[in-house]
Amino acid sequence: MQILVLGGTVFLSRSMVETSLARGHAVTTFNRGLSGEPVPGAEALHGDRRDPAGLAQLIGRHFDLVFDTGYDPALVRASAELLEPTARHYAFVSSINAFPGWPEQADYRSGGVHDGDPDAGSELPEGLDPAAAYGWRKVSAERAVLRAFGQDRTSILRGGTIVGRYDGIGRLPWWLDRIGRGGDVLAPGRPEDVIRMIDTRDIAEFALTRPAGTFEVAGPANQTSRGRLFAQIRQITGSDARFNWRSDEVLDGKVEGWTELPLWVPATQAPGLFAHHTEEAEAAGLACRPVHETLSDVWTWMQSIDGGWRPSERTPGLAAERERELLAG
Repeated sequence: MQILVLGGTVFLSRSMVETSLARGHAVTTFNRGLSGEPVPGAEALHGDRRDPAGLAQLIGRHFDLVFDTGYDPALVRASAELLEPTARHYAFVSSINAFPGWPEQADYRSGGVHDGDPDAGSELPEGLDPAAAYGWRKVSAERAVLRAFGQDRTSILRGGTIVGRYDGIGRLPWWLDRIGRGGDVLAPGRPEDVIRMIDTRDIAEFALTRPAGTFEVAGPANQTSRGRLFAQIRQITGSDARFNWRSDEVLDGKVEGWTELPLWVPATQAPGLFAHHTEEAEAAGLACRPVHETLSDVWTWMQSIDGGWRPSERTPGLAAERERELLAG
């Protein structure tokens, strides 16, 4: 296939390029050339989606699949409308945040998705909670793609917790790094708490099948538990970490979930956090690799970085001093 990846140098979009090339497809990337190096083997086009002259490079180009992780509905709309005459299928990576009830409601799908606007610009609707802006924009972009390509030529992929190489935020890398350093580790919640994640490569493989429809893409039911995840990380990193479990009740109000302690929020605050509905995606062919394989791959990538992996300004995580205070409490 001829594949266009909008982006293609960081995280999920880069994984899409690498996966597609490994499958023997011809890949073109389109980006500003600012966020990372092109993947060897891909045709790299540089331009800004905000600039019609930049997008014009794609006019008349034929692609079997377009892969887009965009966030701005106006830019997604412009790309979809320009590419519709010559592209066969459009895969848009949306988010579980499309549901305003997630994760605070166990049945978060019952209330539907945000009322996104396919013609949205940069302004948010009056009265919209700023915390809901991301989900609203993603739904707006979904609707713009669907309007341009139609249901039969569109994949809407609503991602859950996405992990893998090139992770610029670093929730899973933070745990790999922390457990890898060993010693007494504050472990939140319970060992049996369910955790569901999806490897970027599994999203890429699913997108390559060009499934028509709207899907939640996340790890399968009962994929792993916090205890199994931490034990696998300890084994992979070769550390001597000792897990000191603290219940939700003990940590609630003392630690900010998801930001200070990645991949954890008190269950009473977020009963829908990992209550994903992946049945439709799995019926359409979504398959997730073993968690151990993802952990090993991410750890290998972290070790390959010059000077070793370091958290970025966007990386959540508990400060060492604060961890010691909580362990002593």
